[in-house]
Amino acid sequence: MSSGLSAPAGLSEVSRLATLLADQALDAQIMSRPIPDDQVQALLDAAVLLDEYGQEIPPLLGQIVHEIGSSAPERAVRSTKRADEDEVGRMAWMLRPFRSSKRAG
Repeated sequence: MSSGLSAPAGLSEVSRLATLLADQALDAQIMSRPIPDDQVQALLDAAVLLDEYGQEIPPLLGQIVHEIGSSAPERAVRSTKRADEDEVGRMAWMLRPFRSSKRAG
């Protein structure tokens, strides 16, 4: 999906760095570690940028973007669950002084 824009000189560096980041993400998947959300966003941004300028998306980046797309619902559920757990933790921390005074009494 080329938009006819002339390619900036730095796109080869974007491609190179995106490939390195995609390699790290693939390594994390192999080791069953989560891929940080900011890494996922950077990979997606790089793929969109390269596509906008009609540049070839590196194969490793394409593979990771495809896998990210297929696991998007799972990532959304995980992030919602984490946000709920954080909220419960904050509430417990705020109510902590009240709990300790009830136990003493």
